[in-house]
Amino acid sequence: MEFREYIINEQAYKLVEKGSEYMAVINVTPLTDITALINSDSVAEGDVLLLEEGIYFQSVAVLKNHIRIVAKGPGVIFDGRSLLMDAFLLPDVIGVMIEGITIRHYRASGIAVEFGGSHRIVNNKITNMIENGIELMSSRGNLIWKNEIENCYDGVLLIEGSTNNWVIDNVARGCYGDGYEAFLGPDSDNAFISNLAIGNRNNGMEIYGSNNLLLDNILIDNGQGVIINEGNSSLAIGNLIRGTKLGTYQIFNEYFNHFVGDNNIVCNRREGIENNGLFNMFVNNEIAFNGDIGILLGQTSVLNLVMDNKLVCNIPENIDDRGIDNHIINNIEKACEPCQAPSEVCHKISKEKSSKEDKDLEDK
Repeated sequence: MEFREYIINEQAYKLVEKGSEYMAVINVTPLTDITALINSDSVAEGDVLLLEEGIYFQSVAVLKNHIRIVAKGPGVIFDGRSLLMDAFLLPDVIGVMIEGITIRHYRASGIAVEFGGSHRIVNNKITNMIENGIELMSSRGNLIWKNEIENCYDGVLLIEGSTNNWVIDNVARGCYGDGYEAFLGPDSDNAFISNLAIGNRNNGMEIYGSNNLLLDNILIDNGQGVIINEGNSSLAIGNLIRGTKLGTYQIFNEYFNHFVGDNNIVCNRREGIENNGLFNMFVNNEIAFNGDIGILLGQTSVLNLVMDNKLVCNIPENIDDRGIDNHIINNIEKACEPCQAPSEVCHKISKEKSSKEDKDLEDK
């Protein structure tokens, strides 16, 4: 058997020659044992496993780098029948792609990544996991893009030092934990961009760690909106939070240098923003018709900046500063109009925006 050697980023890769080609597209059916196929000499790094439509009852462990597992059509379904654990397990490998697959009824997670990284998890539909839709453990550099996740524990979970990951344009709906979660302080330097979190029992986004980015996400009708904890310097820009039932946007004690700008926080049951941290900045947000204080600076809030925000009809007041040496500058505050009930205003806002948001969901 002949090999060709490549040097990529100072690492040697040897690809098995198959005839005159060095990558293969291998057709796979529901009768194929995919784990055994990947482990065999028939599959080399860079190969594409093209899955025929049908129902697959199996768990797949990918033990080689740079394997691409791609659905041939929309009818590729992995069904664990509530008997199997993870649908796909990627332990300490790099560069795997999983694309276009429907995954349902597994006892653990839909796609579980342990160590390694730089995977591309794209355009999958994951429903009814006992654990998580997609779980990254101690993994970095992954792209989680255009996946739709429903009725799992967490939609997307980053845990045990998962860093430098891109979570973009996904939907997490009806999960009984969080829509998106970066679990603890070591889960830092991640980006959550243009995601939807709708009707999750706990948080739309629970983001621990430092230097994470929350950009242009839409969080609607979750138990809580956003939790920020255990770190510093994360950014939240251009997000919409509406219809939360408990806390809306909470920053915990000792979190510092957090920037919250250009967000729309409307029609939530509790405070718009509750800050208990240090040196944080709240700039140019629209916070309106919430059932409690618009911006609450708690007793541990020190030297925060609240500037150029628009606050309308938050009950009982728009800004309440209970902290120390906070700076409140150039905010526009409007009380409720006479006989104006936030619940009526919010019902009208919901009707006006629902058609556009329904279209966004259909597009996804």
